[in-house]
Amino acid sequence: MVDGEPILEVRGLQKHFGGVHALDGVDMEIYDGEILGIIGPNGSGKTTLFNVIAGVHRPTSGAVTWLGQNITAQPAHSMAGRGIIRTFQQAMAFEDLTVRENVEVACEHRRHSAHDDEVYRGLANPEEIIEFVGLSEFAAEKATNLGFGNLRRLGVGIAIGGHPRLLMADEPAAGLNDNETAELSDLLESISARGVTVAVIDHDMNMMMEICQRLVVLDFGQKIAEGAPDEVRNDPRVLEVYLGEEVGAPTGT
Repeated sequence: MVDGEPILEVRGLQKHFGGVHALDGVDMEIYDGEILGIIGPNGSGKTTLFNVIAGVHRPTSGAVTWLGQNITAQPAHSMAGRGIIRTFQQAMAFEDLTVRENVEVACEHRRHSAHDDEVYRGLANPEEIIEFVGLSEFAAEKATNLGFGNLRRLGVGIAIGGHPRLLMADEPAAGLNDNETAELSDLLESISARGVTVAVIDHDMNMMMEICQRLVVLDFGQKIAEGAPDEVRNDPRVLEVYLGEEVGAPTGT
């Protein structure tokens, strides 16, 4: 268990799409400063959980609490203004804008807070953010011309431009090779080291076991396990979900 108070809590979270219960009574906490991993097989509800927390979807029932305030069902722009910012499974950017222009757009829409002043010192302008994510040599390049790995980095840079207190990264390593995944892991850990809380969904279990202090496991919209990576790796319920396979290479969102 992580020490301290959670900055975000979900209680009894449900999201139904017709007869499909994508989330079915999920309780979860995210603690200040941690890197939390959320894993589970295809259709387990991980991305839906992110979407509900970030205001992309309204929950069917349940509550989301942020820094002690009930923020359930507030829209995505309101969540971003509070410092809850997510990336998406698809590597997303304005294709016809340069790397610099993409980050400038994110910075233009940032909401300032005292948290920004402490955590984002040295990342106050687009050039510093671009350097931080390792894209300085591509600053004038249009996003459409970037390789996939660099487009992933740009997505993280755009998120940083919004000055998140909680960064939710949805499959950031999808489509990356081993070297690119290692570099991305270093980047996420560097963001965490600045005091940004990070929640990650990914099916690269080597990465998740390495960078996450805690894992939450979903299956059919329900939380079936949580704990330190070594505890989760050996949990019988988790092993059953992954059909008896070693918890080292599950797939799905």
